[in-house]
Amino acid sequence: MASLLPRAALLPRSIATGAATSPCAAPAFTRLFSSTSSALSQQIPPESPLFINVPNPPQDQSIEARRELKRLKGFVPVPRRIFAHRDSHQKPTDSWLKQAAPEPSNAKSQAEPASELQAWKRKMAEGRRENMRSGVRDLWARKQHLDSKRLAARTAKLAANKAAAMAPEREDERLTRGSINLGTLQTSVAPDPLRFQRGIESAARTAAIAADKSEARRDAIQTLYMNARSFIVSETELEAAVNKEFADNYFETKGQTGAGYRIDNIWDAQNEPMSVAKMMKELERQNETLISDMTSEETRTVRRQKQVAEELTGGKMDNAM
Repeated sequence: MASLLPRAALLPRSIATGAATSPCAAPAFTRLFSSTSSALSQQIPPESPLFINVPNPPQDQSIEARRELKRLKGFVPVPRRIFAHRDSHQKPTDSWLKQAAPEPSNAKSQAEPASELQAWKRKMAEGRRENMRSGVRDLWARKQHLDSKRLAARTAKLAANKAAAMAPEREDERLTRGSINLGTLQTSVAPDPLRFQRGIESAARTAAIAADKSEARRDAIQTLYMNARSFIVSETELEAAVNKEFADNYFETKGQTGAGYRIDNIWDAQNEPMSVAKMMKELERQNETLISDMTSEETRTVRRQKQVAEELTGGKMDNAM
């Protein structure tokens, strides 16, 4: 099985190949991979394949290329935003820098240094002040450059998007798109030639509906007026109605039924509820007895006369008619 170790001819330039074939050169390899510099890394003999620097192809799949292109772990910390405030543009000015890193003003600092240590301390303090000034100015210049670059990229992107949106259809797209019926592409709505006539008819229908509603409302008010005469509006009338309806001899005062029996309940007084079969027979006028037929016919006649009288008088009439 072939070894996966890299060949000496393909090692990077940072590795010397002079002692690669000797077993005693293992400590040299360990030394070369350390962070300290070595004189052997600069001594590439002419017979070595690395003597001529040949760049690797963009998609080199060798072990050496993958080792060199390996991603470094970790991340760069996010820098502080020292120009985040509204008045941050004043930081690179001389007035702000003088207040941020003022010069020594006492009499002792103005005198000559008494020793080399004091001179060194003053030199270091002056270096810190100068580094602070140059650092703020450099950061401000970098911020201006990044902002202008970001604005230019954003403007170019917006312009490109707008140009792509407003660009005409390409010829290849026009030739390769699916066929669409012209009737489908026609989305405009043509005006109706009979729209005015339809509007007049709709107005007439609306007026008729409004008139019917007004007439029904007028009939309801008239019916309410006619029925208001029997409304209970006082406690005396309420007490009299309650005593009459819930009296002990209420059914005795009703008399007798048509067959001569005494009335004992509400069914004897007002007859039993009409069933569906009786309703259908009354509708079809197919009563079983002649008396019932004559009674139904009389009831229908009275109802018709009442409706005719209400239409002629224009108002509701009592139910006693």
